[in-house]
Amino acid sequence: MTPILLVAVAAITYGSRLAAMAVLPRPTGRVATILERVVPAIFASIATLSLVTDQQSLVAGPILLAALGALLAAPRRSFALCLVAGLAGYLIGSALL
Repeated sequence: MTPILLVAVAAITYGSRLAAMAVLPRPTGRVATILERVVPAIFASIATLSLVTDQQSLVAGPILLAALGALLAAPRRSFALCLVAGLAGYLIGSALL
């Protein structure tokens, strides 16, 4: 993946979430409760799938460090911070491994 493509994908992803926050009303009641429970489960499933290869083994070290960086930033509940922490983890892993 080229750096330009990575930036474009990040901008589209972050921009779509920002647009949804600006345009859509905030959910309330049962819908809000359900959505609060679904988001961490979806994140965990995507993160888990990204750590396993087709041969049912773990991915390379830089990807593991990227996931660790994003996981450490996740409690802050900031998508941008998770992106930056994941990228930082990947770059550190690439430099060290």
